[in-house]
This record gives sequence, C-alpha cells and structure tokens, in this order.
Amino acid sequence: MNKQSEDIVRREFRQGRIAYRFQWNRSNHEKLGRNQGNLASLWAHLSAVSSGSIPDAPFSDPFYARASSLRLAKMSAASRVGLRRRLIKHGLVTSSANNDLVSRIRDYHRARNDMSYIADHSIVERFLIDDPLSIAIEVPVWSESYRLSGHIDLVRFVDGCVQVCDYKPGSLESTQNRFLESLPQVSAYGEMLAHNLSSTLGSALEGPLLPKIVCCIFDTHSCWLFGAELFVNLQVAGHIATI
Repeated sequence: MNKQSEDIVRREFRQGRIAYRFQWNRSNHEKLGRNQGNLASLWAHLSAVSSGSIPDAPFSDPFYARASSLRLAKMSAASRVGLRRRLIKHGLVTSSANNDLVSRIRDYHRARNDMSYIADHSIVERFLIDDPLSIAIEVPVWSESYRLSGHIDLVRFVDGCVQVCDYKPGSLESTQNRFLESLPQVSAYGEMLAHNLSSTLGSALEGPLLPKIVCCIFDTHSCWLFGAELFVNLQVAGHIATI
C-alpha cells in the first residue's frame, strides 16, 4: 500500500440500501491547515464522521428526505431557460469550462483510457490521491430543520473556501439542463454542511460562525459555481418542488 493510500481514513455508511464509502485524506487536510477557521470546523466535522459520531435518524428515518431527490418545481422549458439566464446574469451562478475540476476529471478519464468522458462516480476517488486541494469524498451531511440528509461527492478547500463538489457526468448537449436540475440538490448539500460546520466549531468556540462555502457541479465539459445560500433563495422563490 502506498503512502498516499495510508493517509486516507475510510468508513462505510448506509442510507437505506445504498452504501457510501466515506474517505478522508488527513494528510492533505493537515497540509492545508486544521487549526483555524473553516478548515478547523471541517476537521472537527470529519473527525466526528470518521469515528461514527453522527446521528442515525437523518439517514434511517423515512421522514427525512434524501437531498438527491430534490428537484426544481415544474415549469415550462422557456421558464427553465429564463431561470438559468437570470441566475447567471445576476452572478448567482458562474459557469466555467476552464475550472481545474474540469481539467482534472478529463485527465483522470484519459488515464483510464476512457474516451467516453462519462465514467461513473468511482473516478472521483482520484481527486483524493492526485489533488492536494481535495480533502474528502462521500461526506455525510444532514439538517434536522429541513429534514434532509445526503452524502457530498467531494469536499475541497480552494481560495479560503470549502468547496462542495458534485460530479454529474453526461453529454455536452445535456449539460445545462442537467446542472440546472441539480441546483436544489447540490445547494442543499452546501446549506447542510454550513449548518454542520457552524454547529461543530461554534459550540467549541462559543461564538456564531458562518463558514465560507462554494458549491460546484461539474463534469468533463463544464463547471457551475454558486453559494450555499442559493438553496434558501430557490426555496423562498418556490423553485424547489417539495421538501
């Protein structure tokens, strides 16, 4: 076993019939920092996850919904296009084909000699080994107030912010619709992680903290970036079907 693999802490969780293999590259995390701000709260959260010290109910109670089940409210095709354009125009969503998430996931496909560029989620594990900014994969998050739970594909730390990343493979032609439909799910991940981190470090320091979190949806073609607060904005505007 190589040194990089030894640096990775692993634990399996189940949500219903689905198994999730949480993995945490502690070495990457320590090199990025673990004693201050967002990285300290993230360290505390991941330590609790790795020891199994997380609540069971959000992942077993049938009255908790999975974030992956969240969808946009029904609207016409024209309304969906209008929503996407407004989000981008007002800077709530930024689209980029040059983000390093895109270049890395393309490189990982080439390393596999997979020219389909739509490999399954197992390819995300490569980030933990090859990307010094990647910290953990399949990270459980939950919210008692929203009665939601889920597992984040990939957590990174970039430019002073915790990145909540979700890999959504598919064709170039379907990217915009695929990413738009995923906004409720991925922004919910960000919102839940923000609450989990605030609770973890806030209780330790006896003071309110607002973690800096950026959400990302990516594939081999493009990446959308947006704040975790988009979840509340979509909900208030009635753009999320149901919770």
